[in-house]
Amino acid sequence: MEFFKCEGLTKYKGDFLLKDISFEVPRGMVVGLIGMNGCGKTTLLRTILGSYGLDQTKGDKGEILLDGIDHKKEQKLFRQSLGFVLQDNPFLRTMKVMEVGETYGYYYEGFSIDTYRQLLQEYDVPERSNIALLSAGESLRMQLAFARSYPAKLYIMDEPTGNLDVNFRDYFYDTVREMVADEKASVIISSHLVTELEHIADMLLRIGRDENESTVRYFGDMLKHQKLEGEI
Repeated sequence: MEFFKCEGLTKYKGDFLLKDISFEVPRGMVVGLIGMNGCGKTTLLRTILGSYGLDQTKGDKGEILLDGIDHKKEQKLFRQSLGFVLQDNPFLRTMKVMEVGETYGYYYEGFSIDTYRQLLQEYDVPERSNIALLSAGESLRMQLAFARSYPAKLYIMDEPTGNLDVNFRDYFYDTVREMVADEKASVIISSHLVTELEHIADMLLRIGRDENESTVRYFGDMLKHQKLEGEI
């Protein structure tokens, strides 16, 4: 059984269709999710996170499993097993940074408020600031600190590097590799530029859009994809 499995995922969002998305991720892998803007990367990641539900009355369907946990049958446990770093900070904008850990940390088994505080300091995020007052880079670093404060099984990262300053970006890449080094977790990280992922991703999932429909165009080894691209 694969560590993470997405099978036959079909999701309608307005007139847009994410069609028959299937891929499997072994434990301890970094998967780069690539595609042009508007091809459905965020829709896919938000569906995995549970932010976008599957509405069978609209034709949505598919199976998502994480370490044997079904996203529909065991929703709470599935979501507790996920870490996230998103473009739009999902926490209440009126909350203070430290308050997020004190309030939402209880939802995640194994969450350490001490680790959260330590990482905020390490990432230079002002813990007394309101979420609304954080810069884009601080917001992403704050989410990374939260995600690393409990033992998530799968980390979902939606184009996180765009708002990171150059000095922190290389550190971030190293951190992503560290997060999977013990092979207890995996990472799915999206970008619209494959060059951003070449030196951190083990595998690549490329989705492409044709009019209002997006499908998988490639899933497999990153090095093999680089070789194929070089031959084109």
